[in-house]
Amino acid sequence: MLVDFHMHSTFSDGVETPQSLLQHAMEHNISIMALTDHDEIDGIDELLSQPSIVKIITGCEFSGHYKGKDIHILGYNFDRRHRGICEFIDFFKNKRKSRIIEIINRCNEHGYHISFEELQKLYPHTKAYGRPHVAQLLINHGYATDVQTVFSTILSSKSPCYVPKVKLSVPEIIDIIHNANGLAIMAHPKLINNDTYVEELLEFDFDGVEVYHSKHTKDDIDKYLTLANQRSLVVTGGSDYHGIPNRYPHFLGEFTVRSEQLTDFLGRISENI
Repeated sequence: MLVDFHMHSTFSDGVETPQSLLQHAMEHNISIMALTDHDEIDGIDELLSQPSIVKIITGCEFSGHYKGKDIHILGYNFDRRHRGICEFIDFFKNKRKSRIIEIINRCNEHGYHISFEELQKLYPHTKAYGRPHVAQLLINHGYATDVQTVFSTILSSKSPCYVPKVKLSVPEIIDIIHNANGLAIMAHPKLINNDTYVEELLEFDFDGVEVYHSKHTKDDIDKYLTLANQRSLVVTGGSDYHGIPNRYPHFLGEFTVRSEQLTDFLGRISENI
């Protein structure tokens, strides 16, 4: 049985609607999926409103920080009506919009002439804008050739056009997820780019590790699987699909995980499936 517990829609920085993601999941025989938009859960309701044989797990990718590093934490199977979750999401919605407007203002100050109105026209169905959306706008204006180039130059963390996200500490986010009866999973540990930090972070009250990820090599998988097993943590996996052109995975279903690789995780969320 194929599963995918990490993907993004137009409700954060993905380019496909939840309905489109669900359709592709069915086309590629994905049996269980989770929509994990960044600090956003509204897309889950749209996903659940669609008739489907695909089982839907409640998910979200939360933004945290640790020693100056961006740390992403996947929450699963939480009560999406829980007051703490709802207050957290509302807070980030306001901060996310003001951040993008400030990024665009800084771009203009440094000679990159784009506007928020253009962004809305380019992505009329997007509910929450992120750096990938601004990157595509910059590409359309001829300021760069691809998203990765924008991320390493105009919108890199060292650029004057960059505006950091508002982030909570890792323990705070874990507590928010746990208080809503969810599971807290460390997302794509390879992308932290510091395995010492990974091991330190796993001293916090994580429930599991995203071992299987589209950017993890076989050696990465073996390493993080060992770390998870040593700490009796559940193992999860997903494609981290965004639908961004020329970025792997190129379509939902290109990277999947087999359910037998995630037995303990599926057991923990068995009431939903």
